[in-house]
Amino acid sequence: MGKMQETEKGVISPELIFLDQKMSNQEDVIQFIVKKAASSNYVSNAAELYAAVKKREAEVSTAIGYDIAIPHGKTTAVTQPFIAFLRVQEAFRWAQSNEENVRLIFLIGVPQESENKLHLKFISQLSKRLLNDEFREKLITEIDPNKIFEQLSSIEI
Repeated sequence: MGKMQETEKGVISPELIFLDQKMSNQEDVIQFIVKKAASSNYVSNAAELYAAVKKREAEVSTAIGYDIAIPHGKTTAVTQPFIAFLRVQEAFRWAQSNEENVRLIFLIGVPQESENKLHLKFISQLSKRLLNDEFREKLITEIDPNKIFEQLSSIEI
Protein backbone atom coordinates (compact mmCIF):
# COMPACT_ATOMS: atom_id res chain seq x y z
CA MET A 1 0.00 0.00 0.00
CA GLY A 2 2.61 2.55 1.05
CA LYS A 3 5.34 3.90 -1.19
CA MET A 4 8.83 2.56 -0.82
CA GLN A 5 10.91 4.80 1.41
CA GLU A 6 13.35 6.94 -0.51
CA THR A 7 16.88 6.78 0.73
CA GLU A 8 17.48 9.78 2.95
CA LYS A 9 20.70 11.56 2.20
CA GLY A 10 22.35 13.30 5.06
CA VAL A 11 22.07 17.06 5.46
CA ILE A 12 25.85 17.17 5.21
CA SER A 13 27.29 14.88 2.57
CA PRO A 14 30.77 14.34 1.12
CA GLU A 15 29.46 15.15 -2.38
CA LEU A 16 28.83 18.75 -1.27
CA ILE A 17 32.29 19.45 0.18
CA PHE A 18 34.59 21.39 -2.15
CA LEU A 19 38.16 22.25 -1.16
CA ASP A 20 40.56 24.86 -2.52
CA GLN A 21 38.42 26.19 -5.34
CA LYS A 22 39.83 29.02 -7.46
CA MET A 23 36.98 31.48 -7.08
CA SER A 24 37.07 35.09 -6.03
CA ASN A 25 33.49 36.36 -5.89
CA GLN A 26 30.21 35.59 -4.21
CA GLU A 27 28.26 34.97 -7.45
CA ASP A 28 30.65 32.27 -8.71
CA VAL A 29 30.66 30.50 -5.35
CA ILE A 30 26.87 30.50 -4.95
CA GLN A 31 26.27 29.43 -8.57
CA PHE A 32 28.83 26.63 -8.29
CA ILE A 33 27.34 25.20 -5.08
CA VAL A 34 23.74 25.53 -6.28
CA LYS A 35 24.57 23.68 -9.53
CA LYS A 36 26.31 20.90 -7.61
CA ALA A 37 23.36 20.60 -5.20
CA ALA A 38 21.01 20.36 -8.19
CA SER A 39 23.11 17.68 -9.90
CA SER A 40 23.12 15.73 -6.60
CA ASN A 41 19.29 15.92 -6.45
CA TYR A 42 18.97 18.22 -3.45
CA VAL A 43 17.46 20.94 -5.63
CA SER A 44 14.86 20.77 -8.41
CA ASN A 45 15.47 24.27 -9.78
CA ALA A 46 18.97 25.73 -9.43
CA ALA A 47 17.97 29.20 -10.65
CA GLU A 48 15.23 29.43 -8.03
CA LEU A 49 17.57 28.54 -5.17
CA TYR A 50 20.23 30.92 -6.50
CA ALA A 51 17.64 33.73 -6.52
CA ALA A 52 16.53 32.88 -2.96
CA VAL A 53 20.13 32.91 -1.67
CA LYS A 54 20.92 36.20 -3.45
CA LYS A 55 17.69 37.77 -2.13
CA ARG A 56 18.68 36.83 1.43
CA GLU A 57 22.22 38.10 0.82
CA ALA A 58 20.82 41.46 -0.39
CA GLU A 59 18.98 41.89 2.93
CA VAL A 60 22.15 41.52 4.98
CA SER A 61 25.53 40.00 4.19
CA THR A 62 26.03 36.50 5.57
CA ALA A 63 29.75 37.03 6.18
CA ILE A 64 30.15 36.50 9.93
CA GLY A 65 33.85 37.13 10.49
CA TYR A 66 36.66 34.59 10.91
CA ASP A 67 36.83 34.35 7.06
CA ILE A 68 33.39 32.68 7.04
CA ALA A 69 30.13 33.26 5.19
CA ILE A 70 26.92 31.27 5.65
CA PRO A 71 24.63 32.11 2.71
CA HIS A 72 21.27 30.37 2.79
CA GLY A 73 18.01 30.13 0.92
CA LYS A 74 14.56 28.77 1.68
CA THR A 75 12.51 27.75 -1.37
CA THR A 76 10.29 25.01 -2.78
CA ALA A 77 13.15 24.27 -5.21
CA VAL A 78 15.03 22.59 -2.35
CA THR A 79 13.76 19.01 -2.31
CA GLN A 80 15.95 17.97 0.60
CA PRO A 81 17.71 20.19 3.13
CA PHE A 82 21.46 20.37 2.71
CA ILE A 83 24.57 22.12 3.94
CA ALA A 84 27.41 22.49 1.44
CA PHE A 85 30.93 23.56 2.35
CA LEU A 86 33.33 25.28 -0.03
CA ARG A 87 36.84 26.52 0.73
CA VAL A 88 38.51 28.90 -1.70
CA GLN A 89 42.26 29.07 -2.21
CA GLU A 90 42.46 32.79 -1.53
CA ALA A 91 40.17 34.79 0.75
CA PHE A 92 38.13 37.46 -1.04
CA ARG A 93 35.77 40.28 -0.10
CA TRP A 94 32.31 38.69 0.22
CA ALA A 95 30.08 41.72 -0.22
CA GLN A 96 30.35 45.34 -1.26
CA SER A 97 28.32 46.27 1.82
CA ASN A 98 31.01 45.18 4.27
CA GLU A 99 34.75 44.65 4.48
CA GLU A 100 34.64 40.99 5.52
CA ASN A 101 36.94 38.67 3.62
CA VAL A 102 35.78 35.11 3.22
CA ARG A 103 37.55 31.80 2.67
CA LEU A 104 35.13 29.25 4.17
CA ILE A 105 31.59 29.22 2.79
CA PHE A 106 28.71 27.14 4.11
CA LEU A 107 25.67 27.28 1.83
CA ILE A 108 22.44 26.04 3.38
CA GLY A 109 19.41 25.07 1.30
CA VAL A 110 16.10 24.62 3.12
CA PRO A 111 12.72 23.51 1.71
CA GLN A 112 10.02 26.20 1.87
CA GLU A 113 7.77 24.01 4.02
CA SER A 114 10.54 23.04 6.41
CA GLU A 115 9.07 22.69 9.88
CA ASN A 116 12.36 22.61 11.69
CA LYS A 117 14.55 25.65 11.61
CA LEU A 118 17.50 23.66 10.28
CA HIS A 119 19.45 26.63 8.97
CA LEU A 120 19.06 28.60 12.19
CA LYS A 121 20.05 25.59 14.32
CA PHE A 122 23.08 24.90 12.16
CA ILE A 123 24.18 28.54 12.07
CA SER A 124 23.89 28.69 15.85
CA GLN A 125 25.82 25.44 16.43
CA LEU A 126 28.42 26.22 13.77
CA SER A 127 28.99 29.69 15.19
CA LYS A 128 29.73 28.18 18.62
CA ARG A 129 32.19 25.67 17.11
CA LEU A 130 33.89 28.34 15.00
CA LEU A 131 34.93 30.20 18.13
CA ASN A 132 37.30 27.26 18.65
CA ASP A 133 40.59 28.10 16.91
CA GLU A 134 41.45 24.43 16.41
CA PHE A 135 38.10 23.73 14.72
CA ARG A 136 38.62 26.66 12.32
CA GLU A 137 42.23 25.74 11.66
CA LYS A 138 41.21 22.22 10.58
CA LEU A 139 38.66 23.68 8.15
CA ILE A 140 41.40 25.82 6.63
CA THR A 141 44.22 23.26 6.48
CA GLU A 142 42.63 19.81 6.06
CA ILE A 143 43.13 18.40 2.56
CA ASP A 144 40.98 15.25 2.90
CA PRO A 145 37.30 15.99 2.15
CA ASN A 146 36.28 12.95 4.21
CA LYS A 147 37.96 14.38 7.30
CA ILE A 148 36.14 17.70 6.73
CA PHE A 149 32.91 15.69 6.37
CA GLU A 150 33.57 13.96 9.71
CA GLN A 151 34.37 17.26 11.37
CA LEU A 152 31.18 18.93 10.09
CA SER A 153 29.09 15.86 10.88
CA SER A 154 30.09 16.25 14.52
CA ILE A 155 28.02 19.46 14.70
CA GLU A 156 24.73 18.70 16.39
CA ILE A 157 21.62 19.99 14.61
